[in-house]
Amino acid sequence: PDRVPMDFLPNPWVMDRLHRDLGTATHRELLKRLRSDIVDLRGVVDPKYCGPVPQLRELPDGVRENFWGWRQKVMQTATGPEECFVEFVLAEATSIEDFQRHRWPKADWFDFSDFAARLDSWQDFAVMASGASVFQHPTFLRGIDQLLMDMAVQPELAHWLMDRFTSFYVDFFDRMLTAAQGRIDILRAADDLGTQRGLFFSPEMFRTFVKPRLKKLADMTHSHGVKFLFHSCGAIRPLIEDLIEIGVDILDPLQAAADGMDPQVLKQAYGNRICLHGGICTQYLLPRGTPDEVRAEVRRRLEILGHGGGYILAPCHVLQTDVPTENILAMSGAGLECGRYAG
Repeated sequence: PDRVPMDFLPNPWVMDRLHRDLGTATHRELLKRLRSDIVDLRGVVDPKYCGPVPQLRELPDGVRENFWGWRQKVMQTATGPEECFVEFVLAEATSIEDFQRHRWPKADWFDFSDFAARLDSWQDFAVMASGASVFQHPTFLRGIDQLLMDMAVQPELAHWLMDRFTSFYVDFFDRMLTAAQGRIDILRAADDLGTQRGLFFSPEMFRTFVKPRLKKLADMTHSHGVKFLFHSCGAIRPLIEDLIEIGVDILDPLQAAADGMDPQVLKQAYGNRICLHGGICTQYLLPRGTPDEVRAEVRRRLEILGHGGGYILAPCHVLQTDVPTENILAMSGAGLECGRYAG
């Protein structure tokens, strides 16, 4: 490309604040103002829901339940309001029969008949479909602690549950990409696999439970000529070779503050085989740094990760309310100013 592409994803409260601070009225105006090259379709262009149960329903005490049955509630955190997962409805299940009694959604619950036409106005962006998951979404019903225990001592339960989500998302996004008729460029899947210091589970467990299911998503994505972006926070370097092997094209978010995720090391080791996405710290730099410090860090990341291509400049995670607007503008401005390739 002529310059390093840029991407960003704020939470809803940051999105509202940016519209107020920057005077933008539409999502397109905000993306253009921040020079973002990618549009995430979630909440922008969605298939029409036509399922037999509510897509989202209100429960007591501010809890909301979606068509999967997972439940969320807005709670005040150290950084401000966030949608948090609560009341894991399959946490007490003890058998596959218990799982089977749950109301499982089908891709038939979504209508893609006019989907392509509604994508036409976004073709000046790289269009990204998102929302696939094979490990993380099952935790929203089972709870991460219980699913990890299943993987260790009741693997048949973990396999059944993760297969259910994998089958749905392969079918759902196969229909979406077919309906889009070439108008989608990237499919994003998200499965956090690590903490700040290491993996949630061993590489062997990853290869048993997660890798083959991610490969099904990647293979389906590539069958449509679409790039596959995989998101995982944390110290996941021991898994990067596996992710490249199954066909991940873009690795997000490059959480540089996590152990073993030094950008220069990762660029040297993998930069000619996979595109790196992210790298701008949302834990310390963006919430606590000055605009000048943000600009300096962006320049450093561009020098290392942008060398020779294969980098998309973005924050390491969703922007939360502790990130001031001036630092978001500093990141975007420095990316535009310093990210151009010679010639």
